[in-house]
Amino acid sequence: MKILFTHRYFWPDTPPYAAMMRTIAEDAARQGHDVHVFASQPSYGSGEKAAKNETLNDVHIQRIAVMRENKSNPLARAINVLIYCLGLLLHIIRQRPDIVTAATFPPIAAGWTASLAAKIAGAKFVYHMQDVHPEVSKYSGGRLGRGFLFKLLVWLDNQTLRRASAIIVLSQDMANTLQRRAAGKPLPVHIINNFQLTSFAKDEDPPKELLKPSDKTRIIFAGNLGKFQNLDLLSDGIALCFDKHPDLELLMLGDGEMKPRLQQKWGAHPQVQFGPFLPYVQAEKLIRASDVGLVSLSPDIYNVSYPSKVLTYLGLGVPMLALVEPHSALAKDISDNGLGTVPSADTPQAVAEALEALLAKKNAKQSVARYHQEKTRVEAVLNQWQTMLHSL
Repeated sequence: MKILFTHRYFWPDTPPYAAMMRTIAEDAARQGHDVHVFASQPSYGSGEKAAKNETLNDVHIQRIAVMRENKSNPLARAINVLIYCLGLLLHIIRQRPDIVTAATFPPIAAGWTASLAAKIAGAKFVYHMQDVHPEVSKYSGGRLGRGFLFKLLVWLDNQTLRRASAIIVLSQDMANTLQRRAAGKPLPVHIINNFQLTSFAKDEDPPKELLKPSDKTRIIFAGNLGKFQNLDLLSDGIALCFDKHPDLELLMLGDGEMKPRLQQKWGAHPQVQFGPFLPYVQAEKLIRASDVGLVSLSPDIYNVSYPSKVLTYLGLGVPMLALVEPHSALAKDISDNGLGTVPSADTPQAVAEALEALLAKKNAKQSVARYHQEKTRVEAVLNQWQTMLHSL
């Protein structure tokens, strides 16, 4: 089959999906498919330049030029979405593939455009939903999650769902959200989670000052330090354990709008450390050496998203403390399989109790390694992709 994978970002760009799509596309090419990729020129972060057209391990790649990504400039970001989606529409119609995939970035727009173009071109469409939009905005308090605009975006995304031959979500919770929106109408939903990212970059060590001292028990939060991660509550709970465990160290690795607030809050506390956003090849080494990985979601976000850091922690053998609703599928997986602990309530005391319970577990790392081998290693996930693609 001729398969066209599409996304705003593709390797060597740095967002996680850029590397994940390369792994999936190369595996499809190894299965004998005629595989193509459509993306933009690298524009995220430093943005390493790449060829407009190239073939990489039998994957044929075409990149469209856009402006450098600038989160503080909404107009520039909107123009980039328009450039990308127009190029995507024309490329699909011109390529006439058998299967087209699109994910959920740019939200709503990428899936709607790719599904419409696939319908025109007579192709089957695969919607790879990393998040459920616009419900993400609804639960996180964003302006797109209310009023007429929310209803308009739901209407547009429902068109995308109806045009899809396969809809891939990352959890049963996300599948349930789509089914509620569909009001009982059947949807071709497949639950295929992501996997630990492959680093295609050259090996590189992290800054020496961030390496874990041999006499420390390190707890790490690696990722976006955003306002929807409950980081105040999470860090307050961990801090309740500092006096009892003087060897305990909290490392917050990454950037985000909450970072200045948290730095001001903790100041020069000897058991709290901050590190910058690092390329995955460096961050991976810091995470692997850690004793506990932190996962935190704001209330109800589990319905529309699945934290990618869970797969990273599993792949690197790190048990988790997950601040999510105890009734969520993620919490059930963690508790039932011995992958870590889940606080019983959204309070610092409950976080501290969950951390104490995890520190007392003797076989947590072995449980994580076993679960990863059986469920989340890249080969197992790629086998699910192969089955889904062959079914089309």
